[in-house]
Amino acid sequence: MAVATTVACRGMSHRFSTWWRALGVVLLSLATVTWPSAARATTSTVTLLAQSAVTSLTSSGVGQFTATVAAPRSARVSVSIYPALVTRSELESVISGGGDPVAPWSTSAPLALGCARRGVASFALTLYERAAGPARLTCGHVAPRLKLRCLAARCDGVFPLRYLVTTGAATTTAWSLVAIQSSPVRTPVRVALVETLTPRSLKHPRRSAAALRAIAHFPHSPVTLGANYETLARVLVNPTFDRPWVRALVGALTGSAHHAVSAPPSAVDFAGLAQNGLTTQVAQQVNLGTDLLARVSGHASQSPVVLGGPQSPRALAALAASGVSDAVVPESDLSVAPSNTLLWGAPFHVPGAGALTVLSTDGPLSTLVSDQAISPGLRATLAVATLAFLHFEEPNAPTSRSVVVDVALSATPPSFLYDFLGALAHDPFSQLTSLPALFDPSLIATDGAPRERAVSSAAHSAWSRRNVATLLTLIGQANSFAQGVQSTPERSALRVAVAQSEVRGSATTRQSALDAATAALAAQLRAFSINSSAITLAGQGSSLPITVLSSAPYRVDAVVHLTTPGLSFPKGSTVPVTLSSPTQSLRVAVSSPQGSSFTLQVTLTTPNGDLVLARSALQVRVAGTSVVGYLITLVSLAVLAVWWWRTNRRRPRGRHAR
Repeated sequence: MAVATTVACRGMSHRFSTWWRALGVVLLSLATVTWPSAARATTSTVTLLAQSAVTSLTSSGVGQFTATVAAPRSARVSVSIYPALVTRSELESVISGGGDPVAPWSTSAPLALGCARRGVASFALTLYERAAGPARLTCGHVAPRLKLRCLAARCDGVFPLRYLVTTGAATTTAWSLVAIQSSPVRTPVRVALVETLTPRSLKHPRRSAAALRAIAHFPHSPVTLGANYETLARVLVNPTFDRPWVRALVGALTGSAHHAVSAPPSAVDFAGLAQNGLTTQVAQQVNLGTDLLARVSGHASQSPVVLGGPQSPRALAALAASGVSDAVVPESDLSVAPSNTLLWGAPFHVPGAGALTVLSTDGPLSTLVSDQAISPGLRATLAVATLAFLHFEEPNAPTSRSVVVDVALSATPPSFLYDFLGALAHDPFSQLTSLPALFDPSLIATDGAPRERAVSSAAHSAWSRRNVATLLTLIGQANSFAQGVQSTPERSALRVAVAQSEVRGSATTRQSALDAATAALAAQLRAFSINSSAITLAGQGSSLPITVLSSAPYRVDAVVHLTTPGLSFPKGSTVPVTLSSPTQSLRVAVSSPQGSSFTLQVTLTTPNGDLVLARSALQVRVAGTSVVGYLITLVSLAVLAVWWWRTNRRRPRGRHAR
């Protein structure tokens, strides 16, 4: 508890110092505008492109690592090493650029970067404990050296590094970390990397496809892909546009160590669905991502479910009731963040969530991995060194502790993945592990971690009666329409449209989402109509012509219902129809027409009849369809004939002669 309090205090102190540094940057920026001479003496940040995150010392206490910086040929660089970090607040200060407040152990002689090519220079550095050993020539034929001041000849730990690059009168600074191993590692930290396929990954599909190909490059390094149904539905509906992306996804899942899990959108209101009796929709939210993943890639997914925040105890209980056994939650959902304590790295239960087993992400590490303000190479170095620091928090732990890093695929460029996965493949302090393996029940409460952790109670999300009624209607209509839609992408789009409306928030916000989904379905239904032109039947034994119109770009099975008191239908008044073209004509056999004109009601429904796609009232005229009609016609002809004969007899002869 004392350690946790110290960490919290150090974190608060760091936030104050960060505020003052930010204020200092603003004042300094104003000064450079006012006094141009001051701009030339400004200290900015150098771009550290890459660096070895781990080095091992030989028996003589010597180690080496390499670094790459963006700098001109005229620049000079010196590197300083600082004492090993003790608390995580110190670690985060270095990562954020705040540096280390203590004096450095040693600083290398300035190195001229005459080897720079196109503004990039790489060089090697030598660490030594007692004697530097043979010189290793590097950039500029100089070997920069850093002396370690380790106690008892043991230098295991994570050490801050400061790079100072001088170009003319300008000086730039960058902070980094290096982990040093001088003794065998007993229990490395187990790391699960989750790359979630958020919709943002399709904003730049080529970039995210390259990231997927980077994952595929490491088929034996366990990586988990989070299947978000919003992303996969878009890909499924538009496979031509995203075909390279799909190929990259399939390649990433082909590796023997790679697998996928369901990752529903973070805004889903699991608790509200369960509270209003919509438990089947809770399971639908989880299963939708896995179903779409199988359709898009042909690969199945595994447990657990990766959740975005915030999740409440009710939400987790709803997931447990729907059959979910394992879940990953953001660290921010917990009442006490495990990263602020020394008791982290083991799965746990949540009070009120039944037998659900939960792991939380490491919040600071997940934020670091997705921090696009840091160059990808330096980000990978800092992440690997952070994992080493977590190992050193309890290097002799009897059971390996677990770290979950959840990040959007769009936030991890290919270069980061190559550096990060490549470094972890040979890292003595941590090893990549399959996410499902971290939920082994035997790991609960190991290494002193608590068996239960409390989840913060999120704000209550109230549902109005209108919300529930609208959603129930929408579900029924969408399911009914999906029965007739023969296009898999369109059926999936219907399910996704419903799922996206089941969000947290106020009743008004939710109603807006439900209304949008209802409007989207209504737009689909407007693609169908019935030709309302009048119909004329020639007589007994004629067939009734019905024309159904469809502008939908997919095939739909439907049923035509005919209703009128003026006709009988020997083969039935319901006619199945498949709408596969803009116009579909039917010929319906009729008999026993009653009257010479009547109205025919034509209704087009889904196969189960629950949803009306279109309806129309047709005027039907009957020509000569009864015996009475024939008799009237004969009598009329007879009367006309008699009138004509009598008229001709009475006409006087010779009238034209007179």
